[in-house]
Amino acid sequence: MKSKQIVIVGAGVGGLGTALRLAHRGHSVTVLEKNNFVGGRNHREQVGGCHFDAGPTLLMMLDPFRKLFADVGESFDKHLDIRLCDPTYRVFFSDGIQIDATTDIEKMAKRISDLSGPAPAAAYPQFLKELKQLYDESIPHFVRKNFRSLADFASPPQLGRVVRNHMLGNLAKRVHKKFEDPKLRMLFTFQSMYLGLSPHDAPWVYATLAYMEYGEGIWYPMGGLPAISEAIARLAEERGAKIRLNCNVKSIDEKSVTLQGGEVINADIVIANADMPYAQRELTAAPPKRSLRYSCSAHLMYLDYNGELPGMEHHNVFFGNDFDGNLDSLFHKVAMPSDPAFYACISKKTEPSMAPNGHSNLMLLVPVPNLDCPPTKEATQKLEQEVFARLTKEVGFNPSKIRGIKRRGPTEWQQELNLEKGAAFGISHDLFQSAFMRPQNRSLTQPNLFFVGASTVPGNGLPMVLISAELVEQRLVQEGLIPA
Repeated sequence: MKSKQIVIVGAGVGGLGTALRLAHRGHSVTVLEKNNFVGGRNHREQVGGCHFDAGPTLLMMLDPFRKLFADVGESFDKHLDIRLCDPTYRVFFSDGIQIDATTDIEKMAKRISDLSGPAPAAAYPQFLKELKQLYDESIPHFVRKNFRSLADFASPPQLGRVVRNHMLGNLAKRVHKKFEDPKLRMLFTFQSMYLGLSPHDAPWVYATLAYMEYGEGIWYPMGGLPAISEAIARLAEERGAKIRLNCNVKSIDEKSVTLQGGEVINADIVIANADMPYAQRELTAAPPKRSLRYSCSAHLMYLDYNGELPGMEHHNVFFGNDFDGNLDSLFHKVAMPSDPAFYACISKKTEPSMAPNGHSNLMLLVPVPNLDCPPTKEATQKLEQEVFARLTKEVGFNPSKIRGIKRRGPTEWQQELNLEKGAAFGISHDLFQSAFMRPQNRSLTQPNLFFVGASTVPGNGLPMVLISAELVEQRLVQEGLIPA
């Protein structure tokens, strides 16, 4: 079978991973990116002399990264210098108590004992073992798999795994049964927020996120997470892929792509890495008929801060006084939260060159509603004041030391990256938009059009979109469009 002409719309990590895989197979690959950078959400920001990861800051679940590089004859660890973050992160509770999370089981059990007593500390190793079993069953059988029919998804062996591991149980309820202390409940459930999903609405299978943190750890690639996007792009180009930046796409057909300026690029196969709901509605001739539910959004602040903030680690999590109320505001009332929980990152703690001497590159991420509840200027200012007040109280932050700031909220997520409703985490990962029930990676109406990225299978997050690239490659082989 001869080489195929393949056009990929969007140079996010999923699109780049697909480009690398297909270029390595010898196909002619062209990637069209509307921005002047690669990586999609995983790109660089700079404020003053401070450098930031614009979107993802947590490198977890290393296997998809290592597999991509290995599949094209390369070594992930040779191309990127990765460091384990220990502590994984520092958690600040509203009553002033702190705990440093770690992958060291004995140390973590001791910290749990100091926080909540000997009984939950004794239960922790078994809890982690259960999470590992859930992870080992779910990733190969439900995540790294193209489902071509309901029978494929709901076969007896698959249903056995679901029942045996309680995969469809409620995440928050199952953790609440295991731990009575509200602090531990927060500690082992908030990870579903990485998917823009409340733990009260999440199936138990997403407890695998807690295992990724406590079982395998959070890592940092020197140069920041965008160094991963750049490394994948570089390897793709070395194999002949062409990456064209500042290319706005007007429309997609299964056999061609038309740019805003009128240029038509013909193709045997088109793969859309632009966020799937946007791509279907705005770029294809077949808008989606299915009504989708969307994740929450995020209000990000990138601060050039004139100070060192010694009380903070690289990664930090701040819980408000009423975590459940915070979740209810975000996901059920769809309103701006008060006393918000938020995440703070200072990558200079691991890589000093990311900020000038005496400065900190402080990135703040506050979960907020998507554009179903458009933010007002007053509400956003109030939210920022609450976050700054908490930092002032906990770590000696001083707003007067801010030397520069850039913001990205729901409106910017939609305008800059075409994320529907400004939902920073794509479509929701609730039960009926997961696995087989998540929008699949092949168009139902255009056989040579495929999708890759966070809003198709298997889901959101850097490891998942790299697996998404694996699944598209597998699908093309399964459909006989490229040779095995």
